[in-house]
Amino acid sequence: MSSESDLLGPKRLTKYEIIRIISVRAQQIAAGSPLFLEENEIPEGLTDPVELAKLELKRGKLPLLIERREGDKISLIDIRRLLREE
Repeated sequence: MSSESDLLGPKRLTKYEIIRIISVRAQQIAAGSPLFLEENEIPEGLTDPVELAKLELKRGKLPLLIERREGDKISLIDIRRLLREE
């Protein structure tokens, strides 16, 4: 993982990263992928894949890494770390 000294880019998710994460995860959910949320974490009646993806992201349940590049430097950052910085 990245240490504070090799963190590239902002210390939080950018709006472009957020949109990409939500859209890719919503496609996975719509295709039948299991949710990372517990049954009691899902509001009653919520079935929209986009809203479920947003909820997973907000709760820090997604085990994803963001790849950021700057020149020849590459940094892989756990999105849960970037959520804490907000």
